[in-house]
Amino acid sequence: MFWIKFILIAAILLVVLVLGVEFSTLNTDPVKVNYLIGITTLELAWVIVGAFAAGVVITGLVGIFVVLPLRWQTARLRQAVASKDQEISLLVRKVGREAH
Repeated sequence: MFWIKFILIAAILLVVLVLGVEFSTLNTDPVKVNYLIGITTLELAWVIVGAFAAGVVITGLVGIFVVLPLRWQTARLRQAVASKDQEISLLVRKVGREAH
């Protein structure tokens, strides 16, 4: 099963790499980029790759600072619920023994 996942991921990455190379060779036209402190001219492929990389970085930061703390809180709460469930089951057994 591991090898199938590995081969599938490798094939997907290879396809993405080939498509990326093809994309960058087709989009070599220079474009003007206006940003806060100036203007520059870059190839269209580099502008799109930069925008994609910025999106990846922003998504990663959101994942680190928003999603991970929520996952940690969920894990702590589940652990607390499990310990309370165990305590309740012990009390139920204890009450059951005393009733007889």
